Amino acid sequence: MKIHQNTTRFNDLHTVLTYCTAVEKSSDGRNCLFTTLERICINQERGAIYTQQSAQKGELDQSQVRTYQVPEHIELKIKQLLNK
Repeated sequence: MKIHQNTTRFNDLHTVLTYCTAVEKSSDGRNCLFTTLERICINQERGAIYTQQSAQKGELDQSQVRTYQVPEHIELKIKQLLNK
């Protein structure tokens, strides 16, 4: 991914998590949009993008760069939310 794509994706994931945190929770206190494990997956991808950006800036060695993308079912939920 290029720097612009990384930044856009990072911002999109941040937007999704921010929105998810802001919406009303279900009666049992759980978030209605993403489960805790889905939020962890989203944050894993954000962390991977962060390491890629750091490597592009020369702050990390290439061997320290992580790659991760959320599973397809989470990606579909992300796209639905971003298209609202």
